[in-house]
Amino acid sequence: MQRFLVGLSKLILGLVVAFTLLSFAGVATARYFMGRLSILPPKPLYGDELPTAPPTADAPEEVAVEPEVAPPPEVVSEPEAAPPPEEFPETEAEVDEGAYTAVVVQPIGLVLREGPGVEYPQIGGIDYNQDLVVLEEPAEHDWINVRVVANGQEGWVKSGNTRPRE
Repeated sequence: MQRFLVGLSKLILGLVVAFTLLSFAGVATARYFMGRLSILPPKPLYGDELPTAPPTADAPEEVAVEPEVAPPPEVVSEPEAAPPPEEFPETEAEVDEGAYTAVVVQPIGLVLREGPGVEYPQIGGIDYNQDLVVLEEPAEHDWINVRVVANGQEGWVKSGNTRPRE
C-alpha cells in the first residue's frame, strides 16, 4: 500500500510541475508577442517617394535612360538671405468664403495628391493633428480639396480623415 501511495504522490507532483511549467511558458510567449505587436510600424515617408506618372495612350513605350550625373556643387562666397516666410491663414475669419479650418484625425497622417483619386501622383503628406483649410467638398464626398496651414501646399485628401476645428 505504501508503494502505491508513493507512486500516486509522484504522479500528482509530476503533473503539477508539468502544468506549472506549461503555464509559465504560455504566459512568457503571450507577453513576448503582445510586446512585439504593441510597437507601431514606421511612419510612411512623403516627398521624395513620388510614383511615376501613369503612361498615356499617345506616350511611347518606356525607354531605358541612363541616370544623369550631377555636376559638382559650386562654391558660393556669401550666402543669400532667405526670403521671409509667407503668412498663411490660420483662423476661420481669414479663410476664403465657404472654406473652413479642420484638423487631421488619421493617426498615421494623410497623403496629399494632385487630384481627387489614387491615380493622381502624391505631392506630399500631412501629419496627424495638423491644421488645414478645407477649400472644397465635392458632392461625391470621396475626396476633399485642402490647403495645409503650415506651408500653404494645396491638394486632395481622402474624406473622412479630418474633422472641423472648433
